[in-house]
Amino acid sequence: MLENHMENDANSDKSERETHEDSDNAANENGGRLTEESDMDQSDDVCLQATAFVEEAHEEMGEAGEASQVETVSDENKGLIWTLLKQLRPGMDLSKVVLPTFILEPRSFLDKLSDYYYHADLLSQAVTEESPYCRMKQVLRWYLSGFYKKPKGLKKPYNPILGEMFRCCWLHPQTDSCTFYIAEQVSHHPPVSAFYISNKKDGFCISGSILAKSKFYGNSLSAILDGKARLLFLPRDEEYIITMPYAHCKGILYGTMTLELGGKITIECEKTQCYTELEFKLKPFLGSSCNVNQISGKIRMGEDVLATVDGHWDGKVHLIEKKTGQQEVLWNPGPDIRRQRLKRQVVQMDQQEAFESQRLWQHVTRAITDKDQNSATQEKFVLEEAQRQEARERSEKPWNPRLFTLNTDTNEWHYKYADTKPWDPELSLVQFEKEGIIQTKEKSQRQRSSFSYSQNWAGQKKLRVNGKHRKSSSQPSSCSQNTESSSTTPEPNHESSDNEGFLSQCGRCTKEVKDIALIEASVAAIQKTQQDIQRNLSALGRQIARHKTEEESKSLSGRHCLILCMLLLFQLLINYVFT
Repeated sequence: MLENHMENDANSDKSERETHEDSDNAANENGGRLTEESDMDQSDDVCLQATAFVEEAHEEMGEAGEASQVETVSDENKGLIWTLLKQLRPGMDLSKVVLPTFILEPRSFLDKLSDYYYHADLLSQAVTEESPYCRMKQVLRWYLSGFYKKPKGLKKPYNPILGEMFRCCWLHPQTDSCTFYIAEQVSHHPPVSAFYISNKKDGFCISGSILAKSKFYGNSLSAILDGKARLLFLPRDEEYIITMPYAHCKGILYGTMTLELGGKITIECEKTQCYTELEFKLKPFLGSSCNVNQISGKIRMGEDVLATVDGHWDGKVHLIEKKTGQQEVLWNPGPDIRRQRLKRQVVQMDQQEAFESQRLWQHVTRAITDKDQNSATQEKFVLEEAQRQEARERSEKPWNPRLFTLNTDTNEWHYKYADTKPWDPELSLVQFEKEGIIQTKEKSQRQRSSFSYSQNWAGQKKLRVNGKHRKSSSQPSSCSQNTESSSTTPEPNHESSDNEGFLSQCGRCTKEVKDIALIEASVAAIQKTQQDIQRNLSALGRQIARHKTEEESKSLSGRHCLILCMLLLFQLLINYVFT
């Protein structure tokens, strides 16, 4: 993907590349320090740094409706369930209970959290919407896209091991960008999973953490995902706070075992005052199949309801405009939508680290896939016992996560290497990931003025295809001892007069760059001040409205008292007349 991106940039300006190649050849002929090998070393930089991802070979998809959410338990497994239930009490937390492997989905919970980003291109479109209401609709459409992928039957993913990590990405063909996903298990008791998603080129990033809690109620249990995700639109400086529904399993002791989603969720943007409220409804006791997986909700702007939402979270969802009454299909994961799913890219197994999810659980996954429950239980026990032993050795020492840090004020986990600076087409080359760190390759100042990194990379690819790699110049070069920015744009030897002119131009350029930087800093400070003023005005308006309502209620109660007194006097007068 990176090579194609660079090649497209190179072909868009072929004449400049030819001119640059001619100058390179002239420099080499004149004994200059720029050689083809040093040129290719610079273009290799990102390729050598970035993690190599490959397209996922297989993706399991469940059916729509209730069929894929029902589990038929064999007599042998029923005995295991009864043995487990004897140890439980109603209201008990199941986070420390070892569950049998036949109800496990063969992947980690960190992997399952990535199901929300197979349609991340909807967020790319949301950033470009001009209306806050249209952006909220698009965010809601993306939110619903994360639910229809579900396993067959009643399955639960692995509980991640402390320090476990999962990473993947999705390529966006339309925008030639990439969405990166990083997740880490940052706590074991209680079990907390932190995650970070970024696509700087398309202008969005998501961060958050989930505390998974389970409650047993006798014939049912609930898996509660306590936490929130923060979606940030970088060019607009808008933040959407998103919550999650809970999973409810019923029919454990009697009846059919069924898994559903329930609870109320919200999507809130404080800056635009746009809110979405959505309720996931459980199937009623006497309900039919059409009552399964129902949702309903509304989109508000302040106190005004703009639209209502109704449908099924794994099927068609309708949106009705409040003012016009116009109805549209907000989301419908039919065959066409499923074909538009982005292809997930994962790290090859042999290149994964020891604590990456797929490699860590590979033996358990293989045993579950082969339906060998004994081997799966044994392999799972080995991992859990190793985690207990590590906890005993660590004793009272706190665990320090590798990629996330805890904000003690908000009790939220944040990605250590988060970059929320908007994408700069003039400065940013490409975003990539290495060893869990998502970063952006940027051009240096001299590259922007006289050197095209992308064109050089495309030239390198062409040389690789033709198998023509010329040796570097035998003459000594001081370029190899310089920093990256200086070596990226070597300076050919010229006459002294040319050098003086070049230095004077560089001095003027440096001064102009500093002036522009000061102006940009001043503009940013003014924008921040304006945002603060706007936020304070909004808060003041709400406070004034609240006081006005209270005063009206007070005056209204006073009038009521006056009328009541008059009625009492009238009643006394009547009583006096008749007596």
